[in-house]
Amino acid sequence: MVPVCRIINQCHSAHFEVSSFVEWKAWEIAKITKAEFFRTLDQAWFDWVTIPPTEDSLAEKVSRLSEFGNVDIVTGRSPETVAPANSWLKAQGIRFNSFVRTGKGKDKARLRYDVFIDDSPELMSQLSSGSSRHGILYTQPWNRESLLMPRISRVNSWSQVPEVVRKIVNPTTR
Repeated sequence: MVPVCRIINQCHSAHFEVSSFVEWKAWEIAKITKAEFFRTLDQAWFDWVTIPPTEDSLAEKVSRLSEFGNVDIVTGRSPETVAPANSWLKAQGIRFNSFVRTGKGKDKARLRYDVFIDDSPELMSQLSSGSSRHGILYTQPWNRESLLMPRISRVNSWSQVPEVVRKIVNPTTR
């Protein structure tokens, strides 16, 4: 969201920061159309070298998940952003098994994964209702007010994720 804020600020003489986006529907906060917001997301990915990781030592933290199984990167972004996203992942040193692009964000919940890690409160709601799968909500300003749901855990850092996954795959260690 750092480059997204920069682009919106430049185009609209605004002063948004990542912390400004306290709801999932960021376009409503920015007072732009949903279409413009998603074009801005794409534009940010085209300049992928300016996208900072969400936290320090991200590659090392994500790599710890491989002890539990395959680690796939799943995105609902546009097809045009797949190559830049892969370039960013490679530059950050983030290892994964597969890169999966879905048609829409809602399509993620249809995928057959046991555990999803995402910042989308909408995805977590879909996972919680009617499935036995688990979700880990990575805290961001736009999901801080999201209520806890069945089979959904919240983390504030990637360093917390392995322990949460461990408890999901081996519930007797609680």
